[in-house]
Amino acid sequence: MRLYISADIEGIVGVVSRDQLMPEGFEYENARRWMTDTVVNACEAAHEEGVEEVILSDSHGNGESILIDRLPDYVQIVRSWPRPLMMMQGVELGSFVGAMLLGYHAGASHIGGVLSHTIGGTAFAEVRINGIVMPEAGINAAIAGHFDVPVLLASGDNVALEEISQVIGGDIVKVPVKQVYSTQSAITLTPAVAHRRVREGVKKALSRAGSAKPFKLDNPVLEIVFRNRLPAEYLSYLKGIERTDGYTIRYRADDMVDVSRFIEFVVGYNSRLTF
Repeated sequence: MRLYISADIEGIVGVVSRDQLMPEGFEYENARRWMTDTVVNACEAAHEEGVEEVILSDSHGNGESILIDRLPDYVQIVRSWPRPLMMMQGVELGSFVGAMLLGYHAGASHIGGVLSHTIGGTAFAEVRINGIVMPEAGINAAIAGHFDVPVLLASGDNVALEEISQVIGGDIVKVPVKQVYSTQSAITLTPAVAHRRVREGVKKALSRAGSAKPFKLDNPVLEIVFRNRLPAEYLSYLKGIERTDGYTIRYRADDMVDVSRFIEFVVGYNSRLTF
């Protein structure tokens, strides 16, 4: 039995501010340790339930946040960028009993949530697929669904988990590790308690795996709303991209792999230009 895990940092226990997100931040090393410990506990709990191999995506920042020397021998990890499948790279590698989204956060246009954004950091104001506002978890669940992999579990703050439930639907196991006060404030569990709850959640999720169904989006129409006008202007020069207002472009994709590749292109383009 094989399991796929995608891990981000904003929804990890204890993480509440930008000071914890990047290497220059004063508490980044603590945050990446809590992230690593969350992943290790999830992997160990899955292994105890019969999972023999875990494919893990380090999905935050530079893609090198997880301390790989702490990972069990049955784990392989995807690191760094760019990647055609973004935060879900590796889910294409054979069959999986399911996917788990650890440390996830709410989307850019959500009114609540700790450190809410959608993929492009400060560049994206909103992402929609087939008219539905999509946080990263929704996009990634649909990428997994393209490969017939259902999402079994998500962890993060209470606002993020409610948004994920509304978008993905189904009976995913939710593991809240903090309750939101504001964009950069929350009441949080201690790491030890959060990691115990992640272990419990993983075991519960795997016990339901047989009935879980993949989240699929057919004939996806992607819309990206930028915070500034210039990226929408430039992208509209490309064939197949429609500019629907000053800040928004629309792209009719072949499938979710196509959506992922397009977003990864836009994110890479964003990293080269000042918007």
